[in-house]
Amino acid sequence: MSDSVAQEPDAAATFGGILARPYRPAGFAVFTAVSLSGFEGMAVAAALPEAAADLGSIGLLPWVITSFLLASSITTVISGPFIDGIGVARVFRMAVVVFSLSGTAAAFAPSMTVMIALRVVQGSAGGLLISSGLAAVALIYPQHLVGRGFAAISTVWGVMSVASPALVAVMLTYLGWRWIFLINFPLGLMALAAGWKTLPGPADDSPVTIDAAGAVMVAGMTTALLFAVDAIGLLTVLWLAVAIGLGFLYHRHARSHPNPVVRLEHALTQPYLNLALGSGLMLVGAIAVSAYVPLYVQAGRNGSAAATAWSVLFLSLGWTIGANIGSRLLDRLSESAVCVIGFGFTTPGLIVLAVATGAEADLAVIFALLSVTGFGIGLTTNAGLTLLRAVTESASIGRVGSVYQFARTQGITAGAALGGAVLLLVVERRLGDVEAVRQVLSGESTGAVGREVNEAVQAGFSATAVAGSVASVIGWLLMIRMRRFLAKARSDRRGSGASSRGERDSVL
Repeated sequence: MSDSVAQEPDAAATFGGILARPYRPAGFAVFTAVSLSGFEGMAVAAALPEAAADLGSIGLLPWVITSFLLASSITTVISGPFIDGIGVARVFRMAVVVFSLSGTAAAFAPSMTVMIALRVVQGSAGGLLISSGLAAVALIYPQHLVGRGFAAISTVWGVMSVASPALVAVMLTYLGWRWIFLINFPLGLMALAAGWKTLPGPADDSPVTIDAAGAVMVAGMTTALLFAVDAIGLLTVLWLAVAIGLGFLYHRHARSHPNPVVRLEHALTQPYLNLALGSGLMLVGAIAVSAYVPLYVQAGRNGSAAATAWSVLFLSLGWTIGANIGSRLLDRLSESAVCVIGFGFTTPGLIVLAVATGAEADLAVIFALLSVTGFGIGLTTNAGLTLLRAVTESASIGRVGSVYQFARTQGITAGAALGGAVLLLVVERRLGDVEAVRQVLSGESTGAVGREVNEAVQAGFSATAVAGSVASVIGWLLMIRMRRFLAKARSDRRGSGASSRGERDSVL
């Protein structure tokens, strides 16, 4: 592993930071793509209640999110060799085209089933889009600006988080939820135009090989884990067994394959292992809650369309602020320290959120707690990405980044599935039929029946916050262990007198 592989920029580039002329065109392309992905993430979550009321099949509602994330996680993990082999630019172009067209097609979905199918296609492109964007930032900027680059991505995401609810509220009020998907097309054209010729080419001269068998095993393991979380009950054990079995087979496969889709040293060694697992579990906890905030606001608290649209803002806003503050903290603290500190906000935020929702606290309190939760995520994820860049060679950044992003996407996917499963399980046990929620969403149920649905959704949402808190606590412990490993590695290296040029003790 290398501590610092990016070349130092010239004086003008240093003075100008991430907006200096050498970095500006490629940076603009990445940030435009992030705005496309950011709007999709915020808008679809806000539109779910309206779409469910129109299309029906409330039981399939979590799959509008989880199908996208499942496909995204699979393509994320296999994207690394392609990014390193054929370059960020080509992967980026393909991802933007497919993402935009499939998202636009979703506007015309006649049923929940068709919607989910289109979301699978869009998610497949989404995994490539995010992986190529993160790899581009790691390759565009020198090490001392990498944290600022990732913080800028979070800032763009945050700006979209602020703008999206207002736009979504207008669309839901005057145009309908289908128009939310139509905006994919113009944003996609902007991202494609910006990134067509400005992003990096291949960082690895070796030919691209497709580890088809390994990709199938990873996809199967990913799907089995999702079903294990989604099917809470006896089937959970079966699906977990399938996932473990496929993981064992992949381990044997990767040890003998010359170029596996995921190299074991990028997944099972420190600091990669605990960084990925810890970050993933943090996102499991946060997304289990945040993915269903709009449903909680509308079906649990009888919120307006505008309040529902704005409810998706607060976690992302906190995330953006945390990422920017975290990038500044890296000037004084190690990446691993900032990762651990982030959990100190997210985990307590989720615990208090579970109590607050159970007590039917004011929505302002709920939104504030979501902001605190997001703030911790911003600290941890930004520092984690910066740490990866510091310990990874440029020729492997696509592979390493895709594995870490895969873990994050898995966390988001599992969180969305877990949150939906817990919420709907509580609602079904209280009401006997989850379709009763649709009647409240469409305004058909009021009075005592409507209040019963409100209480069931509130109880279900509170239960998701409890489950999310448990996941975040486990992730915190793993991140602390990673930090201890890095501290020991530094101590051992100093004790042996080993040192390398450009070594960065801040990484430890």
